[in-house]
Amino acid sequence: MIHKNQIATTILGAIAVSGSAIAGPTVLPPAPEPTNNGSWCDGFKTVGKFYSDDSNPFIQELKFFGRFQAQYGYISGDDVDGDSFSDGLDEIRRLRFGAQIKFLNGFKLKGNVNLIDDDVRDGGGRAYEYTGWDQLKLSYSKKDVAGFDKVKFTYGRHKVALGAETHTSSKKIKTVERSALANKISDGRWTGFTLGLERGNWEGTFGYFSQDEGSEALGSISQGSAVYLSSSHDIGDSNLLFDFFYNLDGEEEDPRYELASYEWAASLAYTTDIGNWELMVNLAYGDNGDSDYNSNADRQGKFWGVVIMPSTYIIEDKLEFVARYLYQGSDEEEGIRTNSRYFRADVLDHDVNGGRGDAHHSIYAGLNWYLCGHNCKIMVGAEYETLDTPDGDADATTLWAAYRMYF
Repeated sequence: MIHKNQIATTILGAIAVSGSAIAGPTVLPPAPEPTNNGSWCDGFKTVGKFYSDDSNPFIQELKFFGRFQAQYGYISGDDVDGDSFSDGLDEIRRLRFGAQIKFLNGFKLKGNVNLIDDDVRDGGGRAYEYTGWDQLKLSYSKKDVAGFDKVKFTYGRHKVALGAETHTSSKKIKTVERSALANKISDGRWTGFTLGLERGNWEGTFGYFSQDEGSEALGSISQGSAVYLSSSHDIGDSNLLFDFFYNLDGEEEDPRYELASYEWAASLAYTTDIGNWELMVNLAYGDNGDSDYNSNADRQGKFWGVVIMPSTYIIEDKLEFVARYLYQGSDEEEGIRTNSRYFRADVLDHDVNGGRGDAHHSIYAGLNWYLCGHNCKIMVGAEYETLDTPDGDADATTLWAAYRMYF
């Protein structure tokens, strides 16, 4: 594991050195660095800004960023045999560090790594170490091209977003965990190309990806394939978002194709303001595929779901109330699945059929206390969920407490 840490350190160090080496005395001096004016809160927004100078023709920006997310969940419920279970689990949810460099007036290289190995849910321990890349992307963008306000081309290791919850970074999601439906239709890290377009109130993304996850950062672009389409349109204070993802090769055709968990999925989300409330409604429909995608017939066939999430501030910009309802269902007996946190955690002495079934309901209610916007916040929530499985019904209530921080 030591040599992996050295790889990550060397890459990030090289970026930093290049920033100071290229931006030498032959170019204009950088603009003064922003200060936090003595505010610890403003410090979150400035501590990672190492260099910024738009007038420099070589290096325009170099910054570092990171996030830390810890949480505790207490879960109790009844499994498919009618037996009760309960336990409390603390977890370092995410620990990431990365860097971004903008150069040559249009290019951007951005990457971040995962630095936590937490196996508490599986009954294991916790280690602070390099565990792999989260994302690693090189992009080039240019304004006013072919009638578009902006065109952006990107290659690298992507997080491909389907649904409104996944389009929102984990830094800014309003619930402790995304819904099980969001995690079903959007998961994994994909190596490939994207073309982003912007015009007026519309943004679109077209993508082509390999199904090889890769042992370190980038997978082989020739191992399996998938296509992606996303379209977002702002209409006044509202937004309409459509996403579509199609896996062209099933996982059973080649064991190297690690990411094809379904054949295709489509998502339509609408977000709007109603008085002092924000309301998000997300519909999803897809096909788990046939035996080319899953050898278990009970996990094939169509699936569908809906997420409804209203939220409002009790204290402006400080205390927010959030609720969420989820329903997902499927043709087959095990066509949908619950989240792993913490309903189907291995450390619990229970049988919930691995969280698989054909009907799943959950309702969540929580409060978010913003100490420094999304940069530093405390989240509490309660979620009740029920699952219909071939072996019987299971239900559970989870109480959450979480801390979120990023810079």
